[in-house]
Amino acid sequence: MVVCGGGLAGVAAACEAAGLGARVTLVERRPFLGGRAFSFTDAASGREIDNGQHVFLGCCTAYIGLLRLLGTLGATTLQRRLDVAVRDRAGRTGRLRAAPVPAPFHLSASFAAYPHLTVGERAAAVRALLALVALRPGARDALDDRTFADWLGDHGQSERAIRRFWDLIVLPTCNDRSDRVSAALAAYVFQEGFLRTGGGSAIGWPRVGLTRVVDPAARDFLAARGGTVLTGRGVAAVGERHVELRGGERLEADGVVLAIPPRMAHEVAPDAVPHEPGLNASPIVNVHLWYNRPVMDEPFEAVIDSPAQWVFNRSAMDHAGAPGEHHLAVSISGARGEVEVPRDELAAAIRDEVEGLYPRARGAELLGSAVVKEPRATFAAAPGQASRRPGAATPVPGVALAGAWTDTGWPATMEGAVRSGIRAARHVVGAPEGRPYGGITDRFRMLVGSRRRS
Repeated sequence: MVVCGGGLAGVAAACEAAGLGARVTLVERRPFLGGRAFSFTDAASGREIDNGQHVFLGCCTAYIGLLRLLGTLGATTLQRRLDVAVRDRAGRTGRLRAAPVPAPFHLSASFAAYPHLTVGERAAAVRALLALVALRPGARDALDDRTFADWLGDHGQSERAIRRFWDLIVLPTCNDRSDRVSAALAAYVFQEGFLRTGGGSAIGWPRVGLTRVVDPAARDFLAARGGTVLTGRGVAAVGERHVELRGGERLEADGVVLAIPPRMAHEVAPDAVPHEPGLNASPIVNVHLWYNRPVMDEPFEAVIDSPAQWVFNRSAMDHAGAPGEHHLAVSISGARGEVEVPRDELAAAIRDEVEGLYPRARGAELLGSAVVKEPRATFAAAPGQASRRPGAATPVPGVALAGAWTDTGWPATMEGAVRSGIRAARHVVGAPEGRPYGGITDRFRMLVGSRRRS
């Protein structure tokens, strides 16, 4: 089998296929694996930074299973239960914290004391959350042609409540505001991540650079199973039983997984992807600031009504970096305006915002800054996208699609990417769902089951 693309979807597909007994060649045009979740050395500062602040949730079982399989799960931290501070620009702070009680009541105590909504707004939000709990999958999927803000409005949510509660979750998970996001996708996030289990909303993060979470571990995993990884090699064309690389090399293949962006998949395999699906894109901007002393205590905070949507205390999260430096990363999702602002101007504006939010930053020395823009970070989770997201199967026998942009049910997340790779590999190999311990999914179920029995 040949897997085209070494992002998380391609890595998952290659590892799943290898676990099912296939001899795999993984081809990636960049010199490293990991795709859009990568780290690099910032040329101006000489510091290693991630291209974006990527986190995962406890409900991301396929992503967690992949890291466990690769042996890198120990390089991450996962909260036992959700615990996140929520700050407003006036300095008032509340918490969303899960209690050790059954879902969906695990958030009740912290939500009852949530200071950023009025008593009436909290009561209305609880009613909307219960409506999400009761929403059946078919009825949820039928909401894809509506925005989540429309659905929330029908369930008693004001614009203020949407900004101060709902968008805290919708923005980072769907990479846009509720008035731009499919109600079906947003409802899925709340159901799967926050309402189905007590641990599903726990937040996890890597303690090392994003690239090192999968590379070289994935290379080693595949090599141990007779696989090959070709980096720095682009794909020129894909046929039913072969892949042509740029430069003329031809790879024969019993099956092919296309784990590349939709436009590229259409260009190299027009028979398999007859039409570019037109999903459009949503940008993410991250601003990194290095101070000469600590300026915040929490590992991360959500911020209401602020351009600094989420502030991450990387020094506390990583326990790394140069001595005497305090590293903050500000993550801005759905950053349509910010992506057009010059980097120096944006860094200065976010620094001013941080100093307004955290008084200790006002007298601290700024040692450096960096701005990372990803104009096409994810597909746009707009209404009507579900009908345009293809499944794994293509018109060409033996050729399957993978990627967060395919029909996974998830928005554009690392979890969706991994699930798509697993599904595509099983489709090409011909493995039925639930084959005992055949690949990532079943190995993870086996490990979880053994831990529960012990």
